[in-house]
Parts: sequence; C-alpha cells; structure tokens
Amino acid sequence: MLARDGLVFVSYVSDGFHEFALNWLKLLRKAKGAQPNEKDENIVMLALDEATERFCERHSMPCFGGANYRYKGGVMATGGTALGDASGARQAASVAEAAKAMREMTTLRVKLLLDLLDRGHDVLVSDADVAWLRDPREWMREAMTDVDVAASTDCLNARDDDEGKCWGAPTNTGILYFNATEPAKKFIADWVDGMEKATEDTTERDQEIFNKLLIKRSSTSESREIKRRVRVKRLEGGVQFALLPMRLFASGHTYFVQRLHERETRLDEQPLCAHATFQFSQVHGKRQRFREHGLWDVEEDDYYTQGNFIAMSDELPSVWNATGVHNHLLAAAWYRASIRNLLALGRVLNRTVILPRITCMCDRYWGHALPSCAIGYLHPPFVGCPQDHIMNLPAMEKGGANFREWSFLDNARTSDAIRNSVAEVSTVDKDSEAKYALGPFATDTQVLKSLGSARERVLVVDGALTSFCAFDSEASSPAAKSFDSDMNIALKAESWFCGPEDAKGVKCAIGFPVPKPTSELRGECARLRSVAKTFSSQPHSLLSNFFVNYGQDDKSNVFGIPKDSSSARQNASAFDIDLDDVDTHPFAVDE
Repeated sequence: MLARDGLVFVSYVSDGFHEFALNWLKLLRKAKGAQPNEKDENIVMLALDEATERFCERHSMPCFGGANYRYKGGVMATGGTALGDASGARQAASVAEAAKAMREMTTLRVKLLLDLLDRGHDVLVSDADVAWLRDPREWMREAMTDVDVAASTDCLNARDDDEGKCWGAPTNTGILYFNATEPAKKFIADWVDGMEKATEDTTERDQEIFNKLLIKRSSTSESREIKRRVRVKRLEGGVQFALLPMRLFASGHTYFVQRLHERETRLDEQPLCAHATFQFSQVHGKRQRFREHGLWDVEEDDYYTQGNFIAMSDELPSVWNATGVHNHLLAAAWYRASIRNLLALGRVLNRTVILPRITCMCDRYWGHALPSCAIGYLHPPFVGCPQDHIMNLPAMEKGGANFREWSFLDNARTSDAIRNSVAEVSTVDKDSEAKYALGPFATDTQVLKSLGSARERVLVVDGALTSFCAFDSEASSPAAKSFDSDMNIALKAESWFCGPEDAKGVKCAIGFPVPKPTSELRGECARLRSVAKTFSSQPHSLLSNFFVNYGQDDKSNVFGIPKDSSSARQNASAFDIDLDDVDTHPFAVDE
C-alpha cells in the first residue's frame, strides 16, 4: 500500500538485467535508512516480463507487473548485452530495433507513471543503473514544490549548471520527477504520443523524443532560480520544468570520471545519486564502475572472502604524466602490458588479479574533450578513471581473465583475513625489504620457484611490467598457447581519438593494441634480464619490447614507441592543439 502523502520511487526492470534492479533497491533502502526486514513503503518496480516477475518474488522485491504491463518485443533494450544469459530477450539486430524496443518499454513505464499521478502520488523515477547514495526525500520536498516536471542533465560543466547555462544540453530521462499536476500529466501524454508516432525504422529513442518535446514546448521565458539552486522554466502549456542539479544528481561522467564529489567539502553538495551513464563496455562497464566505488551491493560473500590475489604497486612513469592523446595512449599501453603480466602471474600461481588504479591523461568521451583533453574547467590527469577507459570488459570476461576491481582491498565487505595478509614482491631491487624477490622477466618456472609457496592472501608486485616474460619449458607449451589465445581475446579494445588534421595529415589515432604474445618473448628473456636495470630510466624502451606500436590512425599509419622521453614529449606536443588555436571543433564521437 502506497502512502498518499509520500514521494513514490519508481524503477523498471526486464529479463537479463535483474542484478541492476536488485542493486538499485538495496542501495535505495540503505539511503532511506530502512532496516533489513522493514517493509518497503512507496517503492514500486515495474516488472516488464514474466521472468522478472518470478525474480522479484524470489527476492521479495516490491515489483508490479501483469499482462497489461508486459513487454513483448523480446529485445534487450538497455544498451548492449546483459551480464548473464537472459531467458528470453536477445540483443537488438539494429539501432532502429533497439530504439523501438526502448520506446515500447518506456511507454509501458509511462502507463504506470500516469496511473500513479492519477492517484495523487508525486513520482521520482530512475533507471536501474542509478545508485542512490543519500535519502533525497527532504531535498525533493523543499526544492520541487513549484515544479511539475524535472529531469537530470547530460551537461558536463558543473559551473555552467550552477549559473543556469546548461539549458542547451540534452536532458537525461534516466532520472525524472513528476508532480501530480495536470500540466505534468499532459506533458507525459504528449511524450507518449511522440513515441507512438515514431515509425518502425526510426532510430529515435524515448530520450530524444523527450528532448524534442522540450524544444517544441520551449518559450521565450528566462529560467529563474527557486529553492535549493533549482532553476525553472515555464514551458508552453504552463508546465514548470526544472533541471535537476548535476552536483546532486550525478551523471556517470560527473561521478566516475570527473569525480566531482571528491572536490566538494559541504555535505549538502554531495550527490544524492550517481547514474552510470557515459560508460563504455556496455552494462559490464556500468557494473565495474559501481564495483570500483563500492556501489555494487549484490555480490555473494564469497566474492569478498574466498581466493588468493596478486596486485601491482607501480606508479605511472612520470614521463607520461602529461596531458594529450598520445601520452594517454602510451600510458594505456603501459597499463595494459602490466595487466597482461599480472594475468600471467595469476594464471601460474592460481591467483586472482586485482586491477591497478588507472590514471588517464585524456578522457575517453570525446564530445567535449579534444583537443585539450579537458572537461569544462577540469583538466587531466584523471586519477582513478574507470577501467573501461582502456579495457574492454566483456572481452576480458570472454577471454577468461579473473580479476577484481582496483578498490577491492578498500571495500568494507572484503574480509580482514585477506586485507591483513599482504606481502610485497620485488622484481627490481635485490636489497628491497620486500618479503619475496622475483627476478625481472621471469618465466613460469621461476615464478613458481619464487612465489609458489607463498601463503599470504595478497601478493603485491612492485614492477609488474618487468615481472613476467614467457612460459619457458616444453611442458609449458600448452599453457603458453592457451594463455596467449585468451589474452588475444581479453585485451581486445578499440577507441578513436579524433582531432583536426595535423601537418602530416594524421586525423585519428586508434587504440589500444594487444601486447606481443608471450611466445614471441620466449627467446628474448635472457637479453631482457641483462638490460633490466636500464629500463627504469627508459620506460619507452621497456614498452617497445611488448608492443610494435601503441596506436594507429584512420589511414593505417602506425604510431611507434618513442625511444626516449624527449621524443615522446615532442611527439605529444605535435598533436596536442590549444583550444585557442581552433576555430571549429570537428571532432568525431565514435566508440
């Protein structure tokens, strides 16, 4: 039974994305301060198919469903493949088919919203990939009293949002508020009408139709600030429309890339929620971002209590700690080769890899980033940028990579038995105080000899890039072939870095290359060990042993690894263009 005078929280879920719905519910309950067995009041989750209805019953979730609210399209409509195998849904075969599925699902969701509004309930609706961090009810009561409809924004500049300059940015329908007013009901009805009029082959999604409706309904009235920094515009038809402040209703870029919340000191400026938008690697990227920030609350306890692990302590070489696309690609190559070696050590020692915390020299969302790599008033490096910025997470899983997020040891659910059992492994300094020593460019046989008897739950390697060379024995040959084959899948990743034509006619750099197979390094191990000491001052020379190149442009021109730091900086500066020197911004946004 819903309370008449309370805000109703609404989400919706379909087959294949159940984990996100359960995570949404758990975090919302926690944010509201609900006790574990407390009855959910004013939470409604729309189950769009029978499989989801059964899932809700098993997990005692407050779901609403039925024949009139069932989605019958059979296409996954939340962007990419599901985390697990869906029982009925399939991935859309075309952009138009995916858009049609989204419109159909949204129409079903809106039918429920209209029903709730007709019953006199104010509604806060959010997608299942929203993580609720704080209870928003008090803020909504104070800020939304004079608002009919409100939406989150895809604006990326918080200062612009503070000053009311984000009205031209697209709104995001992943978080919407509706007051139970007649203007709000009429607005929703017009939105549904727009979706129903869309043709079968149109690629317009529900969000685009929502934004087109805003433009159509726009008036000449200026926005005005009311309460709690909320700015409102009066649309045609009398709708009082507001943008939800991006500092409080954080997008995936604001929260996971800019990490704006870490720059705020006032509690009332901390986000109420984080929406996993602007991500890569499909829903796998959403989950990984939640995991990295301790916002994925649906893992079994075994995830945090079982197994042994291997991690790296390396800091990014300072020579690449400069902004720019090319330095970003070099840094990405360094991380990716280090991760490959960690995965090799993990395979040999039967340990799970804890991925490194990534520092990005450029953002992977190009729309507002290039050529400066800055986002609004925020400039790189972006410390702790999402793993999906340099890795393809579905490919990693398909390639059998066994890993945990970089923040795993900081998670409160990780057992003390793991966190208190850590030993260092030195591959660089024989005089190190590390408990274990592993010679540089070790083979699988040497790894087992040095570390095979280690009983600590976590081993931390101080030189991951020089830690592993190859599988050396004939007996290791099947393992080598299997590992190289898996890595050829796991480390597949592509991304376009596009900017104005430079003097050489190079337009776009494409990352990221797969490191050379370990089988190609097998005959080089002794040579690499003999010169290992020099690599600490020559990171480019070290990297060149793992890659032929670190990227290529759209004309198949290869970017090779520079031989020294000075050429790297010259190489980078030749491609990094100051915004003041650019009249137009013809940058492709191509994932």
